[in-house]
Parts: sequence; C-alpha cells; structure tokens
Amino acid sequence: MRYKKVLLLFPDYKGGHFGALRPPAGLGYLAETLKANAIEYDVLDMAVGYSTDDLKDKILSFKPELVAVSLMSFMYKRSYEIIKLVKQINPDLHIAAGGPHISTTREKALEECPEADYGVVLEGEDAILELCRGEDISLIKGLIRREGKEIIFNGERQFKDDLDNIPFPKNEKFPLGKYVTEEIGIVSSRGCPHGCIYCPVKAAIGMKWRRRSAAGIVEEIQYWYDRGYRQFSMLDDNFTFNKDRVIEICGEIKRRDFKGIELNCNNGIRADRVNYDMLKLMKEAGFKYLAFGVEGGNNKVLKSINKGETMEQVDAAVKAAVELGYKVTLFFIVGSPGETIEDVNDSIKFALKYPVFDVRFYNLIPFPKSKLYDWVKEKNYFLLDPEEYLNSSSQWDYKPVFETPEMDRKKREEALRLVRNVRKKVRYNSMKASLVPRLGKVAGPISRVYVTDWVQDKLMKNGMLRRNLKKVFMRVAG
Repeated sequence: MRYKKVLLLFPDYKGGHFGALRPPAGLGYLAETLKANAIEYDVLDMAVGYSTDDLKDKILSFKPELVAVSLMSFMYKRSYEIIKLVKQINPDLHIAAGGPHISTTREKALEECPEADYGVVLEGEDAILELCRGEDISLIKGLIRREGKEIIFNGERQFKDDLDNIPFPKNEKFPLGKYVTEEIGIVSSRGCPHGCIYCPVKAAIGMKWRRRSAAGIVEEIQYWYDRGYRQFSMLDDNFTFNKDRVIEICGEIKRRDFKGIELNCNNGIRADRVNYDMLKLMKEAGFKYLAFGVEGGNNKVLKSINKGETMEQVDAAVKAAVELGYKVTLFFIVGSPGETIEDVNDSIKFALKYPVFDVRFYNLIPFPKSKLYDWVKEKNYFLLDPEEYLNSSSQWDYKPVFETPEMDRKKREEALRLVRNVRKKVRYNSMKASLVPRLGKVAGPISRVYVTDWVQDKLMKNGMLRRNLKKVFMRVAG
C-alpha cells in the first residue's frame, strides 16, 4: 500500500457568488471508494468557512500521507496557493490535484503548480485507488505524474459505463450542518452528448451519456429519507435525457410512498427532453422545482451557440411546467457570438412571458476547452486575459470579458445592467404573488426588501438565514 491515509480537500473559492450549497459530489464519491477499500480518509471542505489554520490543524492531527484536492478553473490560483500551503505545513506530504480544472488543463496545471505531485483527470475513483494501492505509477491511466523534471501523462482512462457499481456518497465526514441548504445532491448520470459551444464540462465528464439505474437512484433517496432528509436535487444536467428511465424512477418513488418529499432539478434540464405528460408524472412523484437552460430568446441565438433545440420547444416546456404548478427558473446567457441588444431584448421578453419563480442572466465566460474559448481566442476578442478573469470574474459579474462586432464592451455593459433589473422584477412578482393571499398590502414592501442585492447575497451564503426565512414563509403561506 503506497498511501494508507488520505485527506480529501475542497478549497474555499473566495469570491464566488454562491456559498457552499451542499457537499461536493466528486469528493463524496472518492470518499466512498476509499472507505470500500479500507483506506482511511478524512475530509476538509474549506468552502463552508474553514480557515488555513483549520487546514493546518487537520493535517497535523490526522497525519495524512496523501492529500487529494479538487480544483475548479474559477479562482484556480487560490487553489494553487492552498496546495502550496499544504506543502509548507508538511513537505513530505504528496498531493494529487483533480477536478474540472485538471481535466481541462492537464499537464499545464502541474507546470503552474509545482507543489502538486500528481494530477488526476476525468473520473478519479479508480486512479486514486490504484495510486493508493501502490500499483505501477507509470501504468495508472488518468494520472499525470512527475519523473525528474518531466511531467508525464499516462493517457486517458476509459469512462465507467456501469455507474451502479460506484457507491453513492454518504457524506459521513462532511460537515452537513454547515452547508447553505439541507438539500441532498444526487448525480443520476454522467456525460453530455450535446454540443453547446460555451460548455467545457464535456472535457471533464465525456460526451457519452451514462446513466445510473432507477433502482440505484431511489435507493440513494431512501438512504437519506431514512435519516430524516426530505429535499433532493438532481445535480446532473441530463436527468430527463431518457424518458423511460424517468418513468421508472417516478414509478419507484411513488411506490415507496415517501411522505413530504421534495425533488428538484436545480442545475437545469433541456426543454427538448420533456413534454407535458413527463412533467405531470414527475410532479406526481414529488418534483417541485425545475430550471431550464434557455440561454437565448430566439432561434438565431440558439443556433449560434449550437444549443440543439428551438424556442418553440422551450416555450412549450416552460408553459407546461408553469401550468403544472412547478417553481420554474430560467437560465440565460448574455453576449453569445452574433447576439445583439435586440436579441437580448428577446431574452427579456421571454423571461417575462410566464409567471416563473426566477430568471438568471449569466455574463458569458469563455472557459478553456470550450469551442467558445477557442473562437474568442482565434478572433482576438478578449477584453481581459483568461488568467485574469478566471481568477477575478464570474458569470454573475457585470464586467464583460470579451466583445464581438455586434456587441462591444459598452453595449455589453448596457445589456448586463438591463438584465439585472429584469431578475429583480421577476423575483419581486413571484414573491409578492405568494404573499398577497395572506399578507395583503404589506406583501409588496416585504417582497421589495427580499429582492435587494444584500438579502439575495445573504440567502446564497447563509444557511441559517435561509432556513429560518423558509420557515417564516411556510407559516405565512399557511
């Protein structure tokens, strides 16, 4: 055995719009893999508020031999700093860096972060296990390693098709009480076959859609239900990809007769993969909240980003969801190739067409390994260097990072100011409509306070405030 004790580390990602909503699923799967193979592990999720002093205390008390760190491309330099700190605390520790940032940047990440001993790309469960077991380091697929001054990638590991053989996260060593939501995240599938130009995710999870069985998903729900949890979110973007699987999942959920269950698709589902009957069945099974990745307000924009669906399909899906009583959130992006201010206005019109719960307009960020990134780089349209905006900007910022002939910097700034007010209007209307039956005239002023930037920021980062406010609204709603 090369490593008998592993610390799973999630950096704090300071500067993000959201707080730590729930345990990171990737580390959750690694934890179960280590546990199933009798490898001792511990967890430190710095995103919930743990400091660098806490990190030092954890390393000194647990005494790991390997630290496995999950990196996103957002604020990646901060993660590099944390890796460097780990080495300073104990120079003998070995560090394996994984996550989306390593999967997309590969050897470059280890060049930039000399303190990282290994990189793990794509699915990490088997690579980490083989590394810990002491298998020939040159033969471990999916591993990036150092050999003297050289950085060597052993080649990609084949994606797993049988996802039911991977134990689902039980989050035994994660600080469940410290997360913003009490919602349990469930990954029902891996991979995405769609070709949206702005999405780098395929570089990390592959284009082949691989699914967990209905039985496996519902067993995970049952596990948490038996422990008192009632709110669940499907974290993958393709929960509804296969109609027959959705029917089977909903049927099994209904058969088990879970009381008070709430199921959500927070990350977004595709409009072309649902219809009224499917959404009705999901509602009957306990689904209450849906997000749709609309992205643009007309077919011209959807075609330019290679969305693979039409506004007619989007309209039909959103209309059906609203009629069925779902809380619906719509996701849009601002600044797509070829998009104009007039096109942004089409997005705004659609955002206001139905009485949805929320709309979110994202500042379009070109991430490495996406077609959008390559296009912007080729055309020399960057306003900010990628190294700068990946470590300072987010999709929630109102600062453009690139421009196009159709929308220069000034027009993009105008568009981003415009959509900011649209979200407030939608949130105000939604909250007011829910409060008027019980509160009458005071519903308006309360809703106006609710949509302020300060309150919304606190709700995204403060779990206690979020839970207490939810209880108040539930009492008010009767």
